[in-house]
Amino acid sequence: MKSVVKAATAVGIAGIMAVAAAAPAQADPWDGGDVTFGLGEWDYENSDVAMDDVYLITGPDSSEYTDIWDGMGYTYIDSEDANLDFAGVACEPEDSVDVTVEEATGDLLYTCTAEGTGFAEAGLVVTSEIRVYSTSDLVRVATTITNVSGADIVIDGVGFYTDFGSSGEIWGYQGQDDAILPVPAAEDSTSTDALIAAGSQWAVHYNEYDAPGGVAWGAAGAEAPASLESISGDEYSALVSSFTIPAGESRAVAYFALWNPALLIELGYTNETDSGQVEAADALVPAMAEFDTFAGRLTVGLEGVSVVNWGPVAPAPAPVPVPEPEAPKLAATGSESSAGTVGVAGLLVLLGAAALAVSLRRRNATR
Repeated sequence: MKSVVKAATAVGIAGIMAVAAAAPAQADPWDGGDVTFGLGEWDYENSDVAMDDVYLITGPDSSEYTDIWDGMGYTYIDSEDANLDFAGVACEPEDSVDVTVEEATGDLLYTCTAEGTGFAEAGLVVTSEIRVYSTSDLVRVATTITNVSGADIVIDGVGFYTDFGSSGEIWGYQGQDDAILPVPAAEDSTSTDALIAAGSQWAVHYNEYDAPGGVAWGAAGAEAPASLESISGDEYSALVSSFTIPAGESRAVAYFALWNPALLIELGYTNETDSGQVEAADALVPAMAEFDTFAGRLTVGLEGVSVVNWGPVAPAPAPVPVPEPEAPKLAATGSESSAGTVGVAGLLVLLGAAALAVSLRRRNATR
């Protein structure tokens, strides 16, 4: 096999392998139970899509209750055009939810199409994806709304809601400034007003027993900025402002939760007081700076989508075409047809035979 053909075959196989590696794993219907993945046992809820809680896996045969959430990422859609009054994103029955581990990223995905809440009647298709990142520290709740009607639809707002496991304190927030609000701070209306005044887009919750956690609801300057609505005890609410979905197009909203399971394991966390909560919360505040820009892993799986409360995501790069090997070219005076190529090859064979005959005659003459 000529080297150029070998090279082309190797490139082709590599391309096929790259495509296969990027393809998602086979999705399985969710059975309603917890999923053991990474550093946690994840408790997903479908009746109002959210992540309920997670047990921290502390050893081969041991886990620890974290009570980090009583529900994180509930999403509600409000639209007078669509006759929706903060309709919740729900996926019924349980087996309408697909669960898969994405081969390209190693992330755990819960995906479904919401039904039974008036979306279809309004000409909307609403899909939900909860992504648990392979590192186990980041969870993203992404909701995509597609307008399949024949007219533009105005979405008046999308609400996000998280109920942490227990009331506690605000341990940190975006733009943290003691002149605005010193922390730790009470989880109440006064603190809510202070964070709104600071333009905060994320905050960290602390409790003396539970695993600390942060939530992030948007980016400043987005098409439809999200703002904090209220903090009341361990209940955090945010609202994405109004946006329009043109007929035949889609828009998405995204909400994030961050915690630090690896550090908690290192600290020997248990759901008791003085068990690493302070150290974990202190480390979580600077880690939340990841949400100061909408880039990197935050955008994985959203390529080419307009995420209205964060920003547009660049399309995935187009695959680099594999160049086809060029056919060998003859001299300028030769024929480029296949017949010509065969003729030249035949001529070379004849010349070689003639040379061989001359050589044999010379050898015989010298004997």
